[in-house]
Amino acid sequence: MSRSDPFRAGEQFMVQISQFERPLFLLAHHDDEIPTAGLLQRLQGDKRVLWVTNSDGLYFESDKSPHDYGEIRKQEGVNSVALAGVPQSSIGCLDVSEVETYRWMSRVNSGDASLGEAMPYFRNIRDRVIDAVLQVRPDAVFSLAWQGGHPEHDITHVCAKLAVDRLALETGKRPAFYHMPAYEYMILVAMRFHPLYKGQRIKLRLTQQELDIKMAMIDEYPSQVKLFNDFRKVFKLVGMFKRLGAPPNAEAYISVEEFGPVPLINYSKNTHTFDYFTYMWEDFEGEPVTFNKAIKPIVMSLLG
Repeated sequence: MSRSDPFRAGEQFMVQISQFERPLFLLAHHDDEIPTAGLLQRLQGDKRVLWVTNSDGLYFESDKSPHDYGEIRKQEGVNSVALAGVPQSSIGCLDVSEVETYRWMSRVNSGDASLGEAMPYFRNIRDRVIDAVLQVRPDAVFSLAWQGGHPEHDITHVCAKLAVDRLALETGKRPAFYHMPAYEYMILVAMRFHPLYKGQRIKLRLTQQELDIKMAMIDEYPSQVKLFNDFRKVFKLVGMFKRLGAPPNAEAYISVEEFGPVPLINYSKNTHTFDYFTYMWEDFEGEPVTFNKAIKPIVMSLLG
């Protein structure tokens, strides 16, 4: 694929896409499919979607319990991907609690729990992801980018990598492995790789019909209206620079999707020069979740 022209790489990818008989979207949260909803629409064959968490993490923004909030999010996800042509029989959810995951990450970060105490919890997530992927046996895996924007995105990425490695070992055939950016610097870099990203970029320009379906998929998440409105504010800010080639509005911005093959990654290295910019404002009950104190040791243990 062409490295210099991401849209040309997208055209080449569309030729390749017909070869995928069982592609898998492996995601952390219900709504993680939205940034590349057009890609999900274009995938053919027996396409599958697997969410790792039950998406209960933002329950405190509602009047619901974590369980009830998670059930709402899961149903929203089912409704969303159905519009992209994925039936309920082709989706799965491992029901990992975000609340518990954040509790363990924050305890490692603060020193309240040792890495040894926390790792049985995270190894269980890793093993369940691997088992689920081995059961599906996809020939292409699309997961979240290693980006430093959301700790659960990064842990999901690593679990996906380990699952791809295991599948290749057991079958002798390595599935194609792509990652899809969500956001970093809070959401200031949204649905795109960092400007200094050195890996292969693939860009797709959606048709009007694909964009309409993507917008309809967003509407299937009424619980996430505040989050999507925050993204729209960022897109509006970006639109102020349209004379420099920036998209003029949110619809124009999300009509282009970006992803790429997973390059060789040093998972012990922070994606940002300063730890402050990694997982900005991510915390659990006031205790931050940082790369150096929490995610790095957890991830290196999973990989080891």
